[in-house]
Amino acid sequence: MTTFTGERRARAIWSHLTEPGDPVQPLLDGGADKALNDLESGRLNLTIHAERWRMRLSGLDENIVAGHFPDDAAYLIPGDEHWPVAVDDLGALAPIGLWVRGDTEILTMPGISIVGARAATGYGVEIATRFAATLSASHVLISGGAYGIDAAVHRTALTKRGRTIVVAAGGIDRIYPTSHRDLVETIIVAGGALISEQPHGAAPARHRFLSRNRLIAALGHTTVVIEAALRSGALATARRAAEIGRDVCAVPGPVTSVASSGTNQLLRDFGICVTSPEDVLELLGSIEPDDLPSIPESSYDRLPERDKRVWNALEPSSILTLPGVAREAGLTASETVSSLEFLRSIGMARSIAGRWIRVAV
Repeated sequence: MTTFTGERRARAIWSHLTEPGDPVQPLLDGGADKALNDLESGRLNLTIHAERWRMRLSGLDENIVAGHFPDDAAYLIPGDEHWPVAVDDLGALAPIGLWVRGDTEILTMPGISIVGARAATGYGVEIATRFAATLSASHVLISGGAYGIDAAVHRTALTKRGRTIVVAAGGIDRIYPTSHRDLVETIIVAGGALISEQPHGAAPARHRFLSRNRLIAALGHTTVVIEAALRSGALATARRAAEIGRDVCAVPGPVTSVASSGTNQLLRDFGICVTSPEDVLELLGSIEPDDLPSIPESSYDRLPERDKRVWNALEPSSILTLPGVAREAGLTASETVSSLEFLRSIGMARSIAGRWIRVAV
């Protein structure tokens, strides 16, 4: 466990009390600790949310109240070196803090938000892949980690050794969809990040998806929408981006495609038409690819301890059986299988006829 004190502790506690988008930010101007004391004593009655916050505070685990939090994540608050000041443009709806797994520094690097349909068509995936392949050279790519367009963006950034950020709707220990757990873990190991304003344990509920879209909109210098139905979270992200002064781009699609009905409507209303990643770069102004720090050649240092043990148990010149790797690593067979599959997904291990070999990094 990690112990927080002062303002960081108070804001971390507030993250357990509030819902994303609650207008709590103005109440913290005098200090989150003071606002917490005012809430507990009953003096904070200026908001309709106060009773809900007070009820949650009374039910908090004593470890949280004492400032003890899981140590698998950083908690950034305004004023920290790597706090993404872009989110401050959300005003009263800005996050009070951000839970982060991965590289916190990339939150301050130039970013582009790319969103779109979960039920993406082949056209949408192809366009998302093409855009992400080019834009990941000069920008951190920000998306929501969902199926369809989001996943295509994240995976392409990884393939091109770019940086990408997943903005979660629930706690960072509640990866959603669960089938993307390996994808998210790979993003973290490869120099990206998973972020959320929700604390550990928070479920990725529907209203939290809608609220987290404002973070995706704020983090990017511009938002690109690739395929979206008329009623979709991607369009909600686009509207939020426009409200805070960000450029909003959309890729036109076939007029016969339901998946492109939203993007085509967006272009009619206020979106900027883009048909290539170069159009986006021209809109932003040229940022040379080498302006974005490259990912270190070795991913070993970013591995969780368990995966380091398994990688070290492997040999680069001879293949080992699963029981042999497990025995050398001092882990159970199930732990070893999980780790080996993860190492294979990021290119640090290979399987040959059911046996395993180390891949140098």
